Amino acid sequence: MELLIAYSTQSQLLRGIFVGVVLFSHASVQSAFVHSENSAEFQAAQSSPESMAVSRVSVSPPLTDESGSNQEIKALTANATQLLQDQYGFCISKRERDGLDEIFGFHNSDINLLLDCDALTGGTTTERFCVMSELRLYFENLAAVDTPPPNLNCNATGWDQACEAGWAGRVSQVVELDSEIVPSRLLDPLPCCAGFFCPRGLSCMIPCPLGAYCPLATLNHTTNMCEPYGYQVMQNSNLYAGQCGGADKWADVTSAINIFCPAGHFCPTPIENRICSVGHFCRLGSTDQDKCSHLTTCQSENLQSQNLQGVGGLILAGLLILLVVIYTCSDWLMDLRHRRKAYARDVAARQVLEHISKYKLFKVTAKRQATKLTRKLTRTISRDQRDLSIKEELQENQPTSSTPSSSRRLSANLSPKFQDVLKLMTGYSKKAMTLSTSPRVSLQLPTLVIPTKDTYSQRFAYAYGQIEKERALGHRGTSPDSEQEDQPDDEVIRNRFGIELTFSELSMVLKSSGKKILCNVAGKLSPGRITAIMGPSGAGKTTFLNGLAGKSTNTRTTGQVFVNGKPGPMHSYKRIIGFVPQDDIVHGSLTVEENLWFSANYRLPVNMPIYERVLVVERIIQELGLGGIRDSLVGTVEKRGVSGGQRKRVNVGLELAIEPSLLILDEPTSGLDSTSSRLVLQALRREAMEGVNVILVVHQPSYGLFKMFDDVMFLAKGGYTVYLGPVVEVEAYFSGLGLIVPERINPPDYYMDALEGIPVSSSPQLDLRTMPIMWMRHKGYPIPNDMVDLAGDVESTPTENPSLVHPESSRFSATFFQQACQELYQKILMTWDEIKTALSRVDNLSGRQTPGFFRQLRTILHRVAKQRFREVKLHIQDYVILLIAGGCLGVLSNMDDTNLGSEGYHFTIIALALLIMIASLRTFSADKIQFWRESASGVNRLAFYLAKDMADIFNVVMKPLIYLSMFYFLSNPRSSFLSNYVVTLVLVYCVTGLAYILAILLEPAPAQLCAVFVPVIASLIVSSKKTRFLPTLSYFSYARYALEAYVLANAERYEGVWVITRCGLLASQGYRLENWSKCLLILFGYGVVARIVAILSLLFSHRNRQK
Repeated sequence: MELLIAYSTQSQLLRGIFVGVVLFSHASVQSAFVHSENSAEFQAAQSSPESMAVSRVSVSPPLTDESGSNQEIKALTANATQLLQDQYGFCISKRERDGLDEIFGFHNSDINLLLDCDALTGGTTTERFCVMSELRLYFENLAAVDTPPPNLNCNATGWDQACEAGWAGRVSQVVELDSEIVPSRLLDPLPCCAGFFCPRGLSCMIPCPLGAYCPLATLNHTTNMCEPYGYQVMQNSNLYAGQCGGADKWADVTSAINIFCPAGHFCPTPIENRICSVGHFCRLGSTDQDKCSHLTTCQSENLQSQNLQGVGGLILAGLLILLVVIYTCSDWLMDLRHRRKAYARDVAARQVLEHISKYKLFKVTAKRQATKLTRKLTRTISRDQRDLSIKEELQENQPTSSTPSSSRRLSANLSPKFQDVLKLMTGYSKKAMTLSTSPRVSLQLPTLVIPTKDTYSQRFAYAYGQIEKERALGHRGTSPDSEQEDQPDDEVIRNRFGIELTFSELSMVLKSSGKKILCNVAGKLSPGRITAIMGPSGAGKTTFLNGLAGKSTNTRTTGQVFVNGKPGPMHSYKRIIGFVPQDDIVHGSLTVEENLWFSANYRLPVNMPIYERVLVVERIIQELGLGGIRDSLVGTVEKRGVSGGQRKRVNVGLELAIEPSLLILDEPTSGLDSTSSRLVLQALRREAMEGVNVILVVHQPSYGLFKMFDDVMFLAKGGYTVYLGPVVEVEAYFSGLGLIVPERINPPDYYMDALEGIPVSSSPQLDLRTMPIMWMRHKGYPIPNDMVDLAGDVESTPTENPSLVHPESSRFSATFFQQACQELYQKILMTWDEIKTALSRVDNLSGRQTPGFFRQLRTILHRVAKQRFREVKLHIQDYVILLIAGGCLGVLSNMDDTNLGSEGYHFTIIALALLIMIASLRTFSADKIQFWRESASGVNRLAFYLAKDMADIFNVVMKPLIYLSMFYFLSNPRSSFLSNYVVTLVLVYCVTGLAYILAILLEPAPAQLCAVFVPVIASLIVSSKKTRFLPTLSYFSYARYALEAYVLANAERYEGVWVITRCGLLASQGYRLENWSKCLLILFGYGVVARIVAILSLLFSHRNRQK
């Protein structure tokens, strides 16, 4: 009753509800009386007062004919039902509106109840029913049912026994049940019949609903209370002193719990109370006993609920077994796949080795036969001393060349005997002599026949055969200074699309500070050559590379960059440009080979056969010396993998796998020993032999590595060029400036010390600040304004781009407000530039067609699936935490019937949102840096996002099941497991999308803080007291709709006698019973909108790192 008093404003709604449901009961009761055998005698008995007195102790014969009054009641019931549906349907379920689930449920089988009432009232049962006006009075005062308002029958001047709680009187004249006028009914007051309740102050009867137990009250002489209803008997009446009536009221469970069928019992009708039998349980207000599950223990009677902990334990055990199987099988399946591939590689390697060994044996045999034949010929010529004419003939016809024509002239001038010997030698050993002497010996290597190249073994055999052929050519692993008489043919080395970079007066200035970081750099970088960029720290080496690759951000660039002599954006060629960053950005949860394969699959030409891709990957593995660790995980910070040097080589191999035309590397040899550095440079040398333009930044290389470069570029501090040209000419150029390298000193180290400002002993008179000017004069470039004083040449033509002049003094001479506005303006400009870059599209001028959206989606999804399999331990930890949380909250949850279990779901929403959001942050936070690199290289960002989201579907489906396996069976709500699972599923889907936004926009630490803050605030907005703007704000909280869905799913199971409690709770919260599906759709819509926002965030945020 306290709940309804607190929400008295809802009384008008509840009044209408009860008008409808009572009219339902009237129609049922009247239909029961229709089966009387003599309706005329029954009506005569009702009209006679004498017969009324007798009827108190005798039973009237049942009626058989359906009277006109019953038709009128049915019509009124139909009208009330329509009114209930139109005006007060917020707490009535669809099944109740359709009549499938009844509220009162009087049937012909309940005729005993009506007969007993008719016997008690002397056949005046229908005359004691409340009419419409009286029902309105009751329901309008439902919030204060114990203090009824005065009416015609019960007021301050007249209060009869019929006005007492549990008593009713009959009308003095015939009144229609739909009458809007309160009739006079003070005649013949009697106790309220069993199965009905009579409110205090109304003097009429209302049927009890299903799930209620309404027997006649009995007087407790000790307390003078009428049990079980708890009201007192009338004290000022001598005629009815000490007499109790029937049930007095029907309200919410907190104020009228005595009318509810007790827990452990079930009440098929309002006058029957049965104990639950063994193997069944009965909740409060039950009309039937529910059978216990086969997995529960219901070995006693009078059970209020079934113990579902055993079911939860079995489900938990099943889930744990499933997780263990997945964990075990995932490692086993991946290990099996690796073993199959390793076996295929071994088979292919053996085939190639057998083929090569046969060739080598043939080569050695042919060489021996040729040597043996030569010796035999020599002995023959020596023994023929007697024929001097032959010797003279040989001396006169000595061949001067090895051409076929000279051989034929020699043979014509020889004697017949010697001609036979020469023919024998030529015919037998011509091929062997060629094999033993030709520098192109490898071109005679027999071709390995691969008929289909469809299986692993055939693909690896083809790849290893090609690699062995390249080795036989002698070009792999050789230094650039080694002389080769012949270059390999195009069958082995394919020339790629060439990119020649030409740049003039290239300058860069930071937008934020105006600091110049690159100044008037000019030159040309040609394909097929390796160019090293060297200089002290802060000289702008990385900035120069970013400018060439089109990756410069937060800078203003002037000058021109030409690609093959044509101006144009570098992004048009990004499909054939490889950029190796200084940091080793690789996927730590993938193996070395998987990292290389992923890079090859999404960036190599779409029409390249699979066996050619196998060749590309296997070549890189062998070139970089990664064969021994190909199946090893690269490793992460938490889980150690390969060494730092091996990780660096994998980082370089990712870009080699795409067969680029322009390869830019930022310090690829830092952290490597000399052997690993040479392996990397040898791989780059082979790329250059295929026509690749290789540009790399290095720090103090050894002299051997320095000689492996074709060109070198030295930058001084401030971004000025000191030298750009061939490596073989660098010492001569600096010697001409007076910078002579002492003996036993590495020239690169010596030049770097000089550029760093360290005094050098060889040329103390040289002003190192003038070295950029000397280079400009050497190449004929104009000298900038800020270097005119150092130049000391008035004839020099100073040049400077005015747009790049941002004196620091001009910035700090402004006021604080002006400076703040200027920096804010620069921030806005940079953000706008990022948006324009994200929306801009450039033409593909590379001539390469890489895989499209769906193929990239499949490739990325395959990669993410592998990563998920290797992170099974981490996911199992998440599942165990969910199980513990579900168990704790299931025990602590307050699934009390007085609040329909609504308070038990608040902490569920908070806990689920916290655990799911924090775990979902790993989806994008873990490899955000890898995504930036892949996005810059051309991976489809939408395909990347969808692959991640699709891989998380398994967790979205499994986590609600794991949580509810403990929470549901420990809290034991009335709602079904399926309805709880559906609500939890859409809740998890919603908060997962929110976690995506946080993971993409924020760094890991702030994202985790927000993942805790958002669920707590969203839940507190809903559960706190509604003041000021909180009610409006709660409509934007996902927690409101999740809580409403949980409550509605539970409230729908409270039927019959629970309708008032259900309606009171829903009215207080502003819920509608029909909104369950709507809440699910809103939660799902939140999840979809969150994912759309996450996609947009992925597209437009951090654009400077995706270039």
